[in-house]
Amino acid sequence: MFVVRNYCLLVLYEPTTSAPVSEEPRVQAARPWWWLLGVLLLLTVGVAVALQLLDPWLRQKLEKQVATSSHGRYQLRIATLHTSLWKRTATLRGIQLRTSKTAPDSVGKPRADLVIGRLEVAGVGLLALLRKQVVPIDSIVLDSVGLRLASLPAAGKSPSKPLHQQLPLDGVRVGLFRLGHVHGSYGPAQQPTVQLGRASLQLRDVLLSATGAADSQRVAYATTVAADVHGLTLQVPEHRVQLLHAGFSSTQQRLTLDSVVVHPQKPINNQRDKTARISLALPRLELTGLNAAQLAHQHFRADTLRLTGPRLALTLPTVKPASLHVLLAPYLQQMRLKRLEMTGGSLRVAGLEQAPVISNVRAFATNIQVLPYKRPTNTLYYAEAWSIRTGLAVMTFNAPYYNASWQQLQLDSRPGTLRLVGVKVLPTMSATEMARRKGHQAANLMIRLPEVLVAGLDYRLAQREHVLHATTLTLRKAEINSKNDGRFPINPAISIMTPEALGQVPFRFDVRRMRAEQATIRMAYRAPRDPVPGTMSINRLSVTLRNVSNEPRRMNAATPLTGEATGWLQNRCYAQVKLRANVLDDSGLHTLSGSFGQTPLSILDDMTVPTRGIRFKSGTVQHIRFQMTLDRTSARGTLWGRYSDLKLQLLNQKERPGLLKRVETSLVNGIVLRDNNPRKPGKPLEPGRMDSRRERRFSVFSLWRQGLVSGMLHSAGVPAPLAKKLSESE
Repeated sequence: MFVVRNYCLLVLYEPTTSAPVSEEPRVQAARPWWWLLGVLLLLTVGVAVALQLLDPWLRQKLEKQVATSSHGRYQLRIATLHTSLWKRTATLRGIQLRTSKTAPDSVGKPRADLVIGRLEVAGVGLLALLRKQVVPIDSIVLDSVGLRLASLPAAGKSPSKPLHQQLPLDGVRVGLFRLGHVHGSYGPAQQPTVQLGRASLQLRDVLLSATGAADSQRVAYATTVAADVHGLTLQVPEHRVQLLHAGFSSTQQRLTLDSVVVHPQKPINNQRDKTARISLALPRLELTGLNAAQLAHQHFRADTLRLTGPRLALTLPTVKPASLHVLLAPYLQQMRLKRLEMTGGSLRVAGLEQAPVISNVRAFATNIQVLPYKRPTNTLYYAEAWSIRTGLAVMTFNAPYYNASWQQLQLDSRPGTLRLVGVKVLPTMSATEMARRKGHQAANLMIRLPEVLVAGLDYRLAQREHVLHATTLTLRKAEINSKNDGRFPINPAISIMTPEALGQVPFRFDVRRMRAEQATIRMAYRAPRDPVPGTMSINRLSVTLRNVSNEPRRMNAATPLTGEATGWLQNRCYAQVKLRANVLDDSGLHTLSGSFGQTPLSILDDMTVPTRGIRFKSGTVQHIRFQMTLDRTSARGTLWGRYSDLKLQLLNQKERPGLLKRVETSLVNGIVLRDNNPRKPGKPLEPGRMDSRRERRFSVFSLWRQGLVSGMLHSAGVPAPLAKKLSESE
């Protein structure tokens, strides 16, 4: 208008001296400007009207499209929809997608209830959209999302195409995708399988195209991913899993879980099922260095997994579960974790006779590697090395007769060490009650091991071939107390405390050297004749055994088990013995030799008076030495005893030398026994023949004692047949 108006003024005020000009051409030249102005005005009004009608039309179109494509099963309602072509934005509020109440249940089309408070799409590349190229979008934001899903859609017969191949254009590139304040559930309304309290998800630079899918540095088409979850509950087979909080950031390469709790539907007890029952409380899990982009290629790689304060109780299944590499094979081609750290853990295992309970567990593993369909042969339970520390552990042993425990355990696979501190094996009842329950005599043992050390332990060999191989095993200041009640029948089973039984252990073992330092053994036997038990002790005992093995290439007649022991009998008589045994010899053949130092024979009264009714009135041993050969049938050998002034006193049931016992004592001392050996100075010793039949229901230690008793009696003048019979008596 301004141009036209100025043009008219120029015409009106043109000087009169100018040549005359016709007015008609000027009017015709001005008309195109008026037409252009009219067209622009009409276009402006049309666009304004179209924009006013676009939002309602688009809202109705979306709602109708959902109803049509789902054949009326789903209904979409949008409260408001606003678009801005100038700003290239679209904002939708109050979105509701619901299953029609009249729609029947359908396979593959679950009942769903979706509510979205706000959906905002900004910065849409309209030109690229029209050309069906890769459409740039600045951001997509969904807020206040609630979803209730009755079931999952049925899977198709053929694998579905990747998401970018399902788009009707080349792709979509979203600068920011944000999903906030999400809650929902999946499964039956009364008991949902999944229930989510609140969650959020943020993706940056999402390239939904073939190029984005091929980019190995992207996670789900995005360069960065961040997620946050609160209040998640899952129903899994026989268990309910609850998660208070979880967070993930691909930028920080960190995944954290806070307060994970697993509740079994059945209690943790010794009643076993086909599947394991687990109760778990895990306050904190942290995974760092996680390469999330590799997960899309079924590769799990991370730096450190930290578990803080896990409390685990489980009932073992009756069916052995598959190995970890078999379980992970459908999901991962490989799993690599540089370090595993667990602190403050506790473990209770039911379904085992031992039912162990272990506290204050700390475990560290390095270079964990799980490959599909096979277990790496050069690893120990998938790790290069393990280090484990525990606090107090308690368990039953030979239930219900014993409880076992230790105060500390330290295990390190790299140097091959194992250390146990404060080991105890304690009976749960008296010797009499134990024998009554078992129906026969049974050793009632109390064992205390302040420290057990194992060095050179090959953990990989133990896992791979079930062979226990170690360089040394050391027991320090062990205490063993044994009680027995002789009023009950003898155990009818063949004893397993024999050399040949050692060779029949159902697993291979090979310990180069075993040593017990400063041990103490106390024995008490309640004989039928006297309620007061007889006692015997071995103090300051040191034992060394070499080549303790049942490996055929290690154990044979040329390289048998050898050992020696030294100690003090009744803490007053020094003794030493040597042993040679081929534990793979089924005949049980082995040899024992040794000696006893100077001591009064009265040190034996504590055992002989209550059990045999015999007291040593006098007698001193200067030296005893012996050599014995033993097998499954007998003990045979020779004993040389140098002693003097041997006198016995036979006692009655009341441990008194009654008249009859005095007569017997006189006959024994005067006729049977040899007072001195040798009888006179300078004379040779009278050797004692060791001969005693073996009762296989007794341990090898009883056979050793029988041989010594028979040799000592014969050396003291008791006829060999009588000495043999007395040594074999119960």
